[in-house]
Amino acid sequence: MQPPEPFSFALESILIVWHSGGICKANFYDRTEVLLTADELVRSGAVLCPFCHGPLKVHGSYPRRCLDESGGIHNGWVAQMHCVACSVYPALTPEFISPHKHYMAGVIEEVLAASEEGKGIEGLGGFAADVSTMRRWVRQFRERGPESVGWLLSVLLTVYGRHIGSLELQGRALLKQLALLLRQYPGPGSGGVIGKANIILTTQNCGFL
Repeated sequence: MQPPEPFSFALESILIVWHSGGICKANFYDRTEVLLTADELVRSGAVLCPFCHGPLKVHGSYPRRCLDESGGIHNGWVAQMHCVACSVYPALTPEFISPHKHYMAGVIEEVLAASEEGKGIEGLGGFAADVSTMRRWVRQFRERGPESVGWLLSVLLTVYGRHIGSLELQGRALLKQLALLLRQYPGPGSGGVIGKANIILTTQNCGFL
């Protein structure tokens, strides 16, 4: 099966999303702990270069701010990696952070789920994000979601030798399609759909949601 073309922005945004579980959420605010975790991931081979799948080195870190559903600000750190072979510096981003977005992935996923269930975004309570921002999330997901499904199908077959028929996905909303596909992948069962999809997509250097 020929994989689809990478997202148009994939090569412009070099990053690796990884499953941090409770580790990075607790250590997100501590730069030293973030760097130690990154070093452990490198030493164990848990993260590799998304281009050549070769070894990485820890290069440094940079501050990262993200917002929760009530608009609370969380200031933390993201490790910056380096692949000598490819001369790239991917960011090692925990899955609870949405790449290039201010709000946490879980917040965005709640809005997307509400939209797919037919609930009006204007009526969502408890969210600090303004309506125009939430509409942008929904619009972007509708654009990138189908590409993500295509990539996940391709990687599932070419890397893991597993296959899901189109009939199993037919008639399902995009988030439910992604959730069904992700259940076929090895790895932790916990975590949000958006975060887990981004882990696979970024390690294959084909984009992110």
